[in-house]
Formats: sequence, structure tokens, C-alpha cells
Amino acid sequence: MSRFPIRIMLDYPPEETELEIIRKHVNINNITQEENIRSAIKLASNLRKAASLEEIFYSPSLRETIAYSKLVVSGTNAKDAAEIVFANVYHQWGEIEYRKVMDIIASIFL
Repeated sequence: MSRFPIRIMLDYPPEETELEIIRKHVNINNITQEENIRSAIKLASNLRKAASLEEIFYSPSLRETIAYSKLVVSGTNAKDAAEIVFANVYHQWGEIEYRKVMDIIASIFL
């Protein structure tokens, strides 16, 4: 949990800009990897919107989309990488919060 009880609302870059930032950190090798990374950016955007509406407690950062991308490029299954990077953090808020995020992941990574 955060040590700071204050929330600061920051805008995230548009999805295309986020992809360009990821490209500076990760060597995307093929179209499948890029499609999976675009899906993760969409997932992160959905989670950020839900957090801004206080439907969930946490908003993923660009670091998490970069971490996800590194896993996918190294050969990790896209949905598994999403669960590792995006879903696991929500366990600290309980099963209901975790299930909400897993449902969003399932809707994006069919």
C-alpha cells in the first residue's frame, strides 16, 4: 500500500505515445508482439480510467507497460504477462478487486 494518503491525478500520454515510449525500452521483434503490447496499453488505459472513477484502487504506470512488454518480447504468453504485471498488484485490496481486474484482462486477451 502507498505510504502517502494523497492522490495526485496526472494524465497519461495517448496510447500511440505510450507505444513510442515502450519502443525506447524494448526491441519489438514482430507484429504479434506489437499487437499484444497495444492490447496491454489498452488494458492499462482501462485500468487507469477505472481508477480515476474510483472503481478500483490502483492505476498502472508506464513502468508496468514497459515491464509487460519486456516479458512478451522474452517469450511470455501475453495473457500470462498481463496477469503477472497488471493483476497481481490488486491482491492487496482483496479478491473482489483482483477479480475485477482479471475480468478486464480476460475481455482483452481472449
